[in-house]
Amino acid sequence: MNDPHRGTRAMAEVRATFGSVHDQIDGRRFAGKLLLLVLLVVAGALLVRHGSVWSIACGVLLLGLMYAHALELQHEALHSIGFRGRRANVVAGVLLGIPMLTSFSAYRAAHMRHHRCLGTPDNREYFDYGDQYGHTDRTRARTVLAWVYRFSMVSLYRQFLADTLRLAAGRPVPGEKPATVRDIRRDHLLITAVLGTAVTASVATGSTFAVWAWLVPVLVVAGPVHAAVELPEHYRCDTGTTDVFRNTRTIRSNRLMAWYTNGNNFHVEHHLMPSLPISRLSRLHRITAPRALHYHRTYRDFYRSLRTPRSRAPLAGPQAEYDTPQ
Repeated sequence: MNDPHRGTRAMAEVRATFGSVHDQIDGRRFAGKLLLLVLLVVAGALLVRHGSVWSIACGVLLLGLMYAHALELQHEALHSIGFRGRRANVVAGVLLGIPMLTSFSAYRAAHMRHHRCLGTPDNREYFDYGDQYGHTDRTRARTVLAWVYRFSMVSLYRQFLADTLRLAAGRPVPGEKPATVRDIRRDHLLITAVLGTAVTASVATGSTFAVWAWLVPVLVVAGPVHAAVELPEHYRCDTGTTDVFRNTRTIRSNRLMAWYTNGNNFHVEHHLMPSLPISRLSRLHRITAPRALHYHRTYRDFYRSLRTPRSRAPLAGPQAEYDTPQ
């Protein structure tokens, strides 16, 4: 017999094992992540600056990957688990969103609602991919268009432009409190100021550096990579229930991808305990993995599984793997 409260009880049991999590936040670890990001962005910029075809191509790739990675770090800051202090998280989060035109405050407000409302009709995510969770049957042509729409991330740039114009005209952002709107306006002013400075400098000097170090990496690399990383989190999961073990997916992957996604591969665990520091998610994974309904060992396995129609897609979690003595 199905127990409708089984998932809720399981979540409560797991949370009880970790106790207070604020004292586990390590700001030095997050500062190290930010420093590494800065160093890799500088390396990418120098490659672009070098000017040869191959160095520009490598620079564009590296910068695009780092701009997408910056959003994963921004996600940690918006949960206030990067640094212990709120102001430090806000400053870091606002700066991390600049490359991909992502307002820290708008992302935070929408993302917190997503955590509260996942599994209900009120659930909305900040990044809009159209058929967000793969529940709509489409013709082959419409499926191709849906994937192009998702990986181009055109919705993000369109939303940024719409919000910028709305805020410039003094109109409120629908569904947001006045204090949140003020913070979103601050983010947009900073992003547009940086963008305007880059455009002005490029025109004044006749340089294409900003194009190759910012525009091309964002459009060609960062957008599609970010969409690819975000897609597995709830795609084809049962988003009609509030049970985290059924509406969210974890991908175990490897240390490189865990670093690059900044722990978001452990997404069941993150939704189970959003305030748990990223570095602790792997430990939580050992406890929760046997209960997860949607699980893949690697990102490659997940994308291969999309070839299987939803009606025949396997829904078993990693029980066998974790029931076996390690």
